[in-house]
Amino acid sequence: MRRRERGPAARKGAKAVVWLLLAALLAGVLPVAARAADGRAEVAGQLYTFDGESHYEFSSAETSEETDGENTCGVFSVSGSFTEAGSQGGVPAFEVTEGNLSLYYTHGDGLLNAAEESWHLVEDKSKKLDTMTLEEKIGKGAILLQTSKDRLTWVDHTVITDAFEASPSRTGALCATSEVELLNGCYYRLIVAYELARKTGERTYLFISRDEYEYRKCVEVYEFYACTDSGAAGTAAPEQRYQLGSRVKVSDGDNYTGEESIGQDDIHYGWELGEFYVSGFTERKSSGDGSMTFLKNVGDRVTLWFHLNQNINAIGGDEDLSITADTEACDQYFETDTMDFGRGTLIIRYTDYNNVTEEPVIYTNYLEANATAGADTRVQLFEEGDYEVALDYEVTRDKLMDKVEHYRIFFRFSVRNGNCMVYPFDVETGSELTNSSMTENGFRLDLAKSRYLTINIKREVLAESADGLVEDTRFNGPARDGAEYTEEGIYTITVHNQYTNQLTVKKIYVGTNDVLRAHMTTGLSIPEINELIEQGATIAEDGTIELAAALPEEEPPEETEVEEETAVPEAELETELAAAAPPEEEVGETMPVVPVAAAAGGIGVAGVLSLMFRRRSARARGGAGK
Repeated sequence: MRRRERGPAARKGAKAVVWLLLAALLAGVLPVAARAADGRAEVAGQLYTFDGESHYEFSSAETSEETDGENTCGVFSVSGSFTEAGSQGGVPAFEVTEGNLSLYYTHGDGLLNAAEESWHLVEDKSKKLDTMTLEEKIGKGAILLQTSKDRLTWVDHTVITDAFEASPSRTGALCATSEVELLNGCYYRLIVAYELARKTGERTYLFISRDEYEYRKCVEVYEFYACTDSGAAGTAAPEQRYQLGSRVKVSDGDNYTGEESIGQDDIHYGWELGEFYVSGFTERKSSGDGSMTFLKNVGDRVTLWFHLNQNINAIGGDEDLSITADTEACDQYFETDTMDFGRGTLIIRYTDYNNVTEEPVIYTNYLEANATAGADTRVQLFEEGDYEVALDYEVTRDKLMDKVEHYRIFFRFSVRNGNCMVYPFDVETGSELTNSSMTENGFRLDLAKSRYLTINIKREVLAESADGLVEDTRFNGPARDGAEYTEEGIYTITVHNQYTNQLTVKKIYVGTNDVLRAHMTTGLSIPEINELIEQGATIAEDGTIELAAALPEEEPPEETEVEEETAVPEAELETELAAAAPPEEEVGETMPVVPVAAAAGGIGVAGVLSLMFRRRSARARGGAGK
């Protein structure tokens, strides 16, 4: 059979198919670039199914199936500002760009209200879930959120039992990540365990009918990794570390108040739990109350760190000495509620530039969930403001009669911008105005979050006076961030940083007055500019001054060349003049006419006149002698 030739369209279609196949192949081989998102992303997990006698042993299960939203009780998702950044440790990774992630497990009441003949939720009276033992019965479903620093050791974050009975339709957030978790990178694992049953028939025994059921236990396991942007990664340079705080023993362990000395018989004697320190600053200054102020410039990331010196399960290698969970306590200084502090609670409180103190941020179970022995752990990044920090923890000596004591590390510090800048922006165009800029629209001040600068602004205008137009100050006082200035005038902005004693001055002109434009551009005083205008000078649109054109100057007369006088011996000159002179009796009292030939012979007019004067004088002397 003769093969039919394919046309150009068919060949193009074949090439397109080849390229699509190649792209699909590369997509499966090459890593996927991070995709920006500001919303919600579903997290896929694994579904494990066991018989009714099991205890949800998912960690040792050999088989599972991927969740698809149809074969599970609900759907797990994360919400916030983040990018999907491939995978980390074999699980999906998210890079958080702002704030924290909210975690959702969204479910309806389908399994709860299903018919008896269908799979439906039943109560599980067991507390056993894989290798864990819960404090309460699983009931109609248990939800556990756990965190881990290495995906090996998991710490309970949130535990909800009887989850689907108490909340048959859940749409709100289950919980949220914390800043300290994201700064250091954290693995999250959500475990959803529940028991299902369905009626398979009836059984009659001794005239008594009983329903027969089939039972199944299910576990949904979801994992992901989350962190902040990579710019916060790394460790602090040794020369930029400044240590803060010291341990004290509290006399009231329920409220973490009071102070006692640590003697030789104290269980905390001779060892330190860890140290807090600050990095990422440019300069530091001691405050009057003994606290430290850290100055930062553009690009600095002032960060608080904690270095854990001890294994909290066996301090100093002693398995009988450990950090234990303080299950019921409060911090009286921060006025916290009584809560489960866990194994160390970290509290941070912020006061802003308006002296408004925010509610403290509390990280319970901090030492177990976030700190690693021998490692530096980032606590928080800081902007301008005042901060108070406390770490409350309980230490137990395990013996026949346990000895339990409570300790606290507390300190204060401040963060300030080290620069001395203010940024004016055109109110209409939004463009930044530099020093000596001119705008017809007015400007807005932006302090770039430098809240502790002292800013003064002076407005000057032109006013009529006996001497003509002169500068007149119309306003001279403090300025604030975001203020707009649209009235005509020359504005002088003075910025002072009290922590560095720096001073910055900027001038901005608002309006269309030519004299003020020229004053801004040239720096000449108003009287000087007015004088130039009276002389005919004009002012260009950019404020430069064009002087009046000067009248052309008269050309000087041409210079005539005068021959240089040549000195002639007097005796020779006497002879020449005697030959040219008329007879003596013809000489009268009148001045003889100097012959042209005499001047042409190289004698200057002045020389001839001088010689004639000498001859007449000589004759006069001779006559007198006779």
